[in-house]
Amino acid sequence: MTSLLISADDIKKELPGYSPDRAEEFHLESAKLADKRFDEYLKSSSCKEVVLMSGGPASGKTEFVTEYLMDQDVLIFDGILPTIEGAKIKLERIRKSKKQVKIYAVWPYDLRQAYTAFLSRDRRYSDKHFYTKHASARKTLLWIASSYPDIEIKLFKSAYLNKELGFTEVAFGFTSECIAFLSENQYNEDQIIDLVKA
Repeated sequence: MTSLLISADDIKKELPGYSPDRAEEFHLESAKLADKRFDEYLKSSSCKEVVLMSGGPASGKTEFVTEYLMDQDVLIFDGILPTIEGAKIKLERIRKSKKQVKIYAVWPYDLRQAYTAFLSRDRRYSDKHFYTKHASARKTLLWIASSYPDIEIKLFKSAYLNKELGFTEVAFGFTSECIAFLSENQYNEDQIIDLVKA
């Protein structure tokens, strides 16, 4: 049993002229293709469950998928979920497909550590990409928790220990606890800049 995985980062590698040092130039095109492929898989796949990943760049989402989700019979969209509008479209299409949906969010325990990992990756993006996507991913996740209280959200904190990336679940007893936690842990772009530069 293996999952169906859709990743805009993997799709970039299929695009003519792509190279990791120009990743940001290909981001919009690969994201559009990922959305298109997601819609196709929603219609054609026999998977009864969909997992939407959430979290900023270099949080460890792809590592989490590889470690915990690849052997499950699920359709996985490995992305940031950076906009409310984009999340709403995906959730409504999943509902229309009659599949169940879960959100798996990965947040760095230490944003400075994630920023260091971001700078060391082969895929090159501007610093602004890091700041804005981390802020918007948190905002979108809070919106999902507030607007779709029936959707299960699992939140994991990621951290490097002896160069190994580990994950610890932040458990919530009730949706209200999840919403409260997400509300208390919102950052705007300037606050993230201050955290990583501290």
